[in-house]
Amino acid sequence: MKLSDVITNPIRMKIMQLLQIRGEATTKQICEELHDVPQPTLYRHINYLLKEEVLIVKSERKVRGSVERLLAFNEAKFAENPDIADTAYQFLMALCGSFQRYSDKENADPAADMLSLRTYMLTLTDESYADFFAELRQVIEKYSKPEEGGKSRSFSVISAPVAEEEKK
Repeated sequence: MKLSDVITNPIRMKIMQLLQIRGEATTKQICEELHDVPQPTLYRHINYLLKEEVLIVKSERKVRGSVERLLAFNEAKFAENPDIADTAYQFLMALCGSFQRYSDKENADPAADMLSLRTYMLTLTDESYADFFAELRQVIEKYSKPEEGGKSRSFSVISAPVAEEEKK
């Protein structure tokens, strides 16, 4: 199956995003974090992501007669993907679909909902960019726990090198 088909499911996207932020988590921890998704559904999607090698098992340990797996996002799976344009397109179309569903709501209020679309151009060394991304990940992790009475918001980060012709 094409990688873009695997990752465009919203539940699988939540799982992958959680692991990208946290770095690693057990299935139990994923269920605790994504409490709005039924546990059997999460288990089914986690197993599917493992089968497609989007997630990897970092370690296993016995816990009261069962095996607890420590899972992580498989960055290498995306690095080896020969059709990154298709994957990016699928990601952007899923994002566009979210915005379309939002704008179709009768009570949509972009100002009250703090709707935001931003692009920032950064000119950094690879080392500085890695530091920037590590700090961004820490900030996202700090605010990733659901708050009582909070409103769910989607936060997407897209990063790509700028082609020479785009710089002009």
